[in-house]
Amino acid sequence: MDSATLLGVVGISGTLLGTVVGALGTLGSAAVTNRGQSAVEEQKARRQAYSVCSTALMVRRDDAIALMEAFRDDGFDQAAVQAQLQSLDEQRAAVARAVGAVAVEGPSMVALAAEQAAGGIGVMVGRMRDWAAAVDGGRDREELVSSQFQFGRENEDIVRQQVETFSVACRKVLHPAEPGFLIPRPRRRFWRR
Repeated sequence: MDSATLLGVVGISGTLLGTVVGALGTLGSAAVTNRGQSAVEEQKARRQAYSVCSTALMVRRDDAIALMEAFRDDGFDQAAVQAQLQSLDEQRAAVARAVGAVAVEGPSMVALAAEQAAGGIGVMVGRMRDWAAAVDGGRDREELVSSQFQFGRENEDIVRQQVETFSVACRKVLHPAEPGFLIPRPRRRFWRR
């Protein structure tokens, strides 16, 4: 084989090898792009689920605290309290759906924090329902507030911390590279009614 033919064969082989390497690089790049797009979509779904849950928890928490404060008001209105309790009951379904979505999206530390916050708010609403029933049954509201309000404040503090724990856990998952997020350990306390 003369040198011109050999040079032609080497050139053709080099071109084929370059084409194969280019095709493999393109396929690899497409796979990386596909994985990246999948991660972005997963992050969007988590962000939306966490946002809806956080909003639902905060709204229900704030409404429960407002109801507790209504017992201290001089212009206490039993009918208004019953309406607020009805509203809180309606919010429970929205919170349950939001917590369920967070449980599906995960991870487990965020799901657990959401469940604990929803449960804590439920306990606080139960306390307010008990107070409303006691006042409706003839118990003096001022005496009830003076004897039970400290326990309501403890519930409020616990619920605020639980919702904050959920928010911090969400931020940790959504922004893992940011320093300074410490997930508070939930304190175990006994709920008193």
